[in-house]
Amino acid sequence: MHNTAIKLVLWLALFFAAAGIVWYQISLSLWRVEPTEPIGFSTNEEPPQRSIVTESLQSRWSDIVQHERGERLAPEEIPPLEGQNGDRFTPLADRSRLDAIAPMKSLPGGTFRMGSDTAQERDQRPVHQVRLSPFKMDVYPVTNRQFQMFVKETQYETTAERQGWSFVFHSESKEWGRLVGANWRNPLGNNLFAELEGGAMTAMLDFPVVHVSWDDAQTFCRWAGKRLPTEAEWEYAAKGGLLDALYLWGNQRQADGKYFGNYWQGRFPDENTGADGFLGLAPVGSFPANPYGLFDLGGNVWEWCGDRYVADYYRWSPLENPQGPSTEEGETVTVARLTLRREAGQYVDETLGGADTVALRAIRGGSFLSAENTDAGYRTTARGSQPQSLSFQDVGFRCAE
Repeated sequence: MHNTAIKLVLWLALFFAAAGIVWYQISLSLWRVEPTEPIGFSTNEEPPQRSIVTESLQSRWSDIVQHERGERLAPEEIPPLEGQNGDRFTPLADRSRLDAIAPMKSLPGGTFRMGSDTAQERDQRPVHQVRLSPFKMDVYPVTNRQFQMFVKETQYETTAERQGWSFVFHSESKEWGRLVGANWRNPLGNNLFAELEGGAMTAMLDFPVVHVSWDDAQTFCRWAGKRLPTEAEWEYAAKGGLLDALYLWGNQRQADGKYFGNYWQGRFPDENTGADGFLGLAPVGSFPANPYGLFDLGGNVWEWCGDRYVADYYRWSPLENPQGPSTEEGETVTVARLTLRREAGQYVDETLGGADTVALRAIRGGSFLSAENTDAGYRTTARGSQPQSLSFQDVGFRCAE
């Protein structure tokens, strides 16, 4: 009799647990009615503000931009495939050499839960279902080796090379600032004569390319016959099939004293213990892959996504293959035009000529400068954004197809 009663209680508990799960899924599906207009907010709830992640990132360039919201941009023109002299070049005809150093994984797509209802950053809310078509994703972030191939074939000059500077974090002042001469082949700005081959470049070939703007990343993707992933594709890939995984490797930041990504250990910006083995960038593949066989989706470098950024996008994004906000819906910034002229290996004559209205683009994954006390951007659901025309010491990209 006693055993029978225990079995009955267990069966009832299982029944109600299953019923609860079914009801949650049904209610979630009902909630995901796709609106034709952005959902409004009640008088008791303010729209999500840009997250701690985004505020931390945008503090880097606050001296040269002004933030806007709701400004209508002219229809966007994707950057043309042009070399440094304005010569047009064609996409890569034979991709076999690139594929040999830039493997991709086929991902099945399907429905998954995107976002987080427990994160402090409100731009990750609400959790919502997303359904994706099958797609491919680069196994690694784009490396200097791949970008070198692109530049050799096209003579392309990046945004940082054309304007003469890029953003670098200064360890002594503990602030971000423009560094003259910093670019993808000279990431610390300490070698104005950095060559495309040999020397320092040889040592950097398997590191992720950095100091590339969204425009640069987009141009590389078009040359390679690929594209930038959407935010939804990026998060799906990072979670690796794990339900609501906090990090790409699971829900614990470390296990048995081991680290699974390259990020800041300690309190940023005062102390970095380097317990993960790196104080700066790490070669791609230095840490274990996630269950989908993808590397470096948590830490090392932030990665550009194709989407425009807006804080409340999750409240009205579509269920099927979301592509991000439209031109009219996305957030923009006004960026001052600042260009340096190069003469005999030196940058001279700073030119400040007006300003441009530039879209904010989503970035994902965090970097070696991401810390738990600031943005913790290496979490799978963490969102960030940067102006598409600026470049940084810790922002790179990977391609999708």
